[in-house]
Amino acid sequence: MMEQTFKDGTFSELVKDVELGINGGAISIPIGMKKLGKYADIRRKIMTLLFSSTGAGKSSLADSAFILNPYDWLYSGLNVKKMKMKTILFSMERAKKYRIGKWTIRKIFNQEGIKIPLPKLLGWWEEKLTFNEHDLFLSCEDYINTLLEDIYIYEGPRSGADMFRICKTHFEANGKYEKISEYKEVYIQNDESVIWNIVIDHGNLTKTTKLQPNKKAAIDNASEIMQGFRDKESAHIIWVSQVNRDASNPLRQKTMDMELNLDDVKSSGDVGDACDLAISLFDPIKYKQDSKTGYNPNDFIDREDGSKYFRSLTLCKSSYGADDVRIPLAFNGFCGDFKELIKRTSLNETEYRGLITDVLNGNYFLK
Repeated sequence: MMEQTFKDGTFSELVKDVELGINGGAISIPIGMKKLGKYADIRRKIMTLLFSSTGAGKSSLADSAFILNPYDWLYSGLNVKKMKMKTILFSMERAKKYRIGKWTIRKIFNQEGIKIPLPKLLGWWEEKLTFNEHDLFLSCEDYINTLLEDIYIYEGPRSGADMFRICKTHFEANGKYEKISEYKEVYIQNDESVIWNIVIDHGNLTKTTKLQPNKKAAIDNASEIMQGFRDKESAHIIWVSQVNRDASNPLRQKTMDMELNLDDVKSSGDVGDACDLAISLFDPIKYKQDSKTGYNPNDFIDREDGSKYFRSLTLCKSSYGADDVRIPLAFNGFCGDFKELIKRTSLNETEYRGLITDVLNGNYFLK
């Protein structure tokens, strides 16, 4: 029998985590989506890949589930452990002020039930804001300023080196690095109640450099850097990726196989292999596909303006539990909000039609 001569303390750490969970001390922040929340929340040392084709709402889902819903929970009376979250958001596709504008109209709708499209808010339409709408907009200043005390937004494309420098600066300002052996250094936070949340939106816009002259090399380098922050600084990472699935591909159209899977992100770097969780967001209406959830996506089209209120979410990979989990979502596109739909089989026809009406008129998102 081989004698064990080396103990690295890993099992002791596992025991501490298990006992912490038993006593209600495990640290995580809910994302405001009950079904998805069984598999994904804001938790240390997790890297999540969120991917979709263009226009499906991936940035909106990243904002809603992994930024705004968690902060709304943190600011509520439910946060009895007084947890905190610091978010570093690389908004590489969308300008900072437009992103904050979307957050503002989301706040107004969820609080007052009043719909103010972003182009109207920004004065792009002939129809201007009413006095009441303008007052509601101004009333959001404290909410937005409170968010921005804990959310650091960096707009425009960045290289992996840029991301490393920015994140490292934040970590150094909020903790210290200690060398515990010749080859190992650990990071110690000043405030253990804080979870660091890094959002890359979207990773395909990572800038190339002399060292990473092509896009895939640049993305892989940035992905490796984020893996490092996950493992060493215990950060929670959301990597948003756009897949370039060709809707005109005749074979995929013929086989009705336009739904996304992890193979679709391989050309955009190795993040699919590196992530702990992978979530795909799919617009079945765009590709004339069945939702595979029991819902008819075409029922969720607003016949007046053509808005599509349905999306399908699939948990494609989970290193810690079930995968191939499909969740139907109602999507409130004007403000970028999502809400899970209940199982179709639990609704009779009258209840189903009532749900459709509530989704299309917005009431479903206010319940």
